[in-house]
Amino acid sequence: MLGAVLAAAVAIVPVHGVVLAPLGSAAAVVRLDPITDTVAPVTRRFRVDPPVRLEEGVGVDAYLDRSTAPWTLHSLNVAGPFAPGLPDNGRVISVDVNSPLPHAELVDQNGRIVELERAFAGKTLLLSFVFTRCPDRTLCPAISGKFACMESRLDPARFALAEVTLDPPYDSPAVLRAYAAQYGARETIWTLLTGKGSAIQHLLNQFGIDSMRVSTANFIHSDRLFIVAPGGRIADVIETAAWDPDAAIAQARAVAGLSSNPLERWRLAFIAGVVALCGGSQTAGIVVLETTLFFAIVAIVAAALWAVARVLWAR
Repeated sequence: MLGAVLAAAVAIVPVHGVVLAPLGSAAAVVRLDPITDTVAPVTRRFRVDPPVRLEEGVGVDAYLDRSTAPWTLHSLNVAGPFAPGLPDNGRVISVDVNSPLPHAELVDQNGRIVELERAFAGKTLLLSFVFTRCPDRTLCPAISGKFACMESRLDPARFALAEVTLDPPYDSPAVLRAYAAQYGARETIWTLLTGKGSAIQHLLNQFGIDSMRVSTANFIHSDRLFIVAPGGRIADVIETAAWDPDAAIAQARAVAGLSSNPLERWRLAFIAGVVALCGGSQTAGIVVLETTLFFAIVAIVAAALWAVARVLWAR
């Protein structure tokens, strides 16, 4: 696996490019797309490891290692440019509650390979999908803000937080590192992940994440929070970005086998259920919850007043 090949902690970067001239199976001239805050567009001769037979003009994804001379493209595969879209359920096995985490070779904010299904083994994982350029403060920035709230209240020996980018062409490891610093993310508990465009697209398909481009720098996407048990199976899927950190912590603690607040867990499930019923409207879910609680409190107060009134009338 690539993680073993790069055991010397070489920082790598996911890249996409076009083969201009194959040079046997172990080298090629490739034109690489720009890598945000890392490398400008470049055309040069690269080593290819492991060797792959290529044709002129094909698009490729790879991991770029700049520590070698010439630079090396690891784990190269033929692939088109990353394109947001609806999940292609016909080509993947979708994950849901009780499914194991799927295999995915990703890259963290420090350029290290992360094998998704193995990296968080033994910990309860909270996993979500964001992109760093998101302009809507109620979506990705809000999710990351909630992660920042949770990281200080969860034990890194038992819990892990992970955010996977929806925008791999832009969200390079360098961009994710700056984003992590913006939210004060501690590497001991919170990992931000990117990867080859083809790998991210496959992962979005597996997790059922919609991602539709509305401009060069903006996407409309679905929001799901996955809570994964220490054994590596998905224990819960929250179908909204409107979850509350207290409620998510309570549910994560329950999944970890620790004591937790049952009221917070009920609140999390209630909002998620109403959001699903209301066609994904987070506002509707919160309004229904607040309305239900209001009438419940009114009913309790009315019952108490009625009981007091009966006692007074009896006298």
